[in-house]
Amino acid sequence: MDPRIQYCVTQIEHKILHDASEFNAHDALIQDLAKHINLTRFHLSRLFLKDFKYSPREYIQHNLMGRCALMIAHTAQSMFSIAIDMGFSSQQAFTRAFTKYWGLSPQHFRQAHAYYIAKRDKLAGPPIPGLENLEVKVQAMPEMHFWAARYEGLSKQKHACWNDFRHLFTQHAPEGWEGSFFGLTYDTPMFTPQPFMRYYCGVLAGPDPSKKPKEAFEICLPAGRVATVEAQCMAHDLPHLYDYLLDHWLPRSGYSLRASCFAENFGEIPVNWDEQPVPVKLACWIH
Repeated sequence: MDPRIQYCVTQIEHKILHDASEFNAHDALIQDLAKHINLTRFHLSRLFLKDFKYSPREYIQHNLMGRCALMIAHTAQSMFSIAIDMGFSSQQAFTRAFTKYWGLSPQHFRQAHAYYIAKRDKLAGPPIPGLENLEVKVQAMPEMHFWAARYEGLSKQKHACWNDFRHLFTQHAPEGWEGSFFGLTYDTPMFTPQPFMRYYCGVLAGPDPSKKPKEAFEICLPAGRVATVEAQCMAHDLPHLYDYLLDHWLPRSGYSLRASCFAENFGEIPVNWDEQPVPVKLACWIH
């Protein structure tokens, strides 16, 4: 992928999924990106479509509506509050945009999600042993940068992503490199079709930017308050950890999601995660 498009992709994801509501102005964001990489908007759109199969506007809208869906489903915020937080001029404008994208009004979307959770919990299989006794910790996290490989459509095969990443890391990491490893996702299976789900496997960035492998994405995890839960589990059990944090702890916590981003932290690369459990710390940004 063209490094300029890599930059634009990560900037869109960061600004829409983490930053303030001002960035949902599609045209302004596209213009800023084009200016930063010294391209016209037309040329940027052509390169974006060639390398990424979306237009910049489509990708911004996809990220914005995904964040809105998560806020509606996993917080008790009023629709007016979400509309303002997401940068819409009014609740009516938010409702129109959301309904056009998802085919449901925000209120009906929240009701459908609550019904799904209740039905899923009733029919759910056995969770991770001891799940009900897990402790969720709320703590401050500093800003962190990491270098990552991007995978799409493999969210149910995270073990395969990490096995591939191990080979990339072995080939490209400087000698003696050590650091925390992160799995990063902006999507959940409820709201994103499997072929479009993004997953990043990465390692904490080093102090020398010139050491970053050419094809690696540079991701910034923002400073802020996070809720974390730790467990030892297999890759196929990880959704239970997400469910526990988002659908059980968060609604009862008094906190709301700050960003539609979830980080899985590992002390070492989780090789053969489909065959053996590994310790993982799951974090989401809250306020």
